[in-house]
Amino acid sequence: MIPTIIYFLLRRYKRTNPAKAEKLTIVFQKASRMFLFFVLLLLVCYYALPQDTQRQYSVRRKGSEIGVISFTQQHSGNRTVLKTESTIKARFLFLFTAIGHEESIFENGIMIWSSIYHKLNGSERVNKKTRLIGESYIVTRGKESERISSYPISYNMICLYSWEPVNISKVYSDTFQRFLDIQKLGIHSYKITFPDGNYNEYYYSNGFCTKVEVHNSLYRSSFELKHK
Repeated sequence: MIPTIIYFLLRRYKRTNPAKAEKLTIVFQKASRMFLFFVLLLLVCYYALPQDTQRQYSVRRKGSEIGVISFTQQHSGNRTVLKTESTIKARFLFLFTAIGHEESIFENGIMIWSSIYHKLNGSERVNKKTRLIGESYIVTRGKESERISSYPISYNMICLYSWEPVNISKVYSDTFQRFLDIQKLGIHSYKITFPDGNYNEYYYSNGFCTKVEVHNSLYRSSFELKHK
């Protein structure tokens, strides 16, 4: 808007003072190029720096909050890092405390490393790492290693928190070490059934997950996005 106004003022000034107007026009053109360069530089710096996203989900059962899941997404160049940390305390027949950590690293849209760790009442239940070597994945559990042929993995369970699986039919489960079907339930809602018969339903708004309904044979719970 302002450059346009200056341009028309220069055209009017050129009628009465053509020599001076010509010099001002050259100065204006140089200043415009410098301004454009500065804007482009800012954009390059903005996209080159890590872009972080943080969300928190309230874990609820029978209307009460029993825990929190923290989700973090970080972009840096062609690398994306996704993390979740969860702490849940609930009483069924007895009080239990569950702690979980999950992390996945993607480069150029392909998973190159992931880690999943679960502890229940101080006892380690799951501790598994997956890393890409060539075009195969190596899954490590303690001292045991296993090679799996699931290459390439571009969408795993933690991705469900980050972006809606539009036109994505399968999701990789680090827990079960296999691809699972994504069933579309309706507009922005999906269902994933696990090999043990349990299933989750995921709901989205503006492209990211806002709610997860957990259907387990022993209990029901939900993860609900906390709004700031």
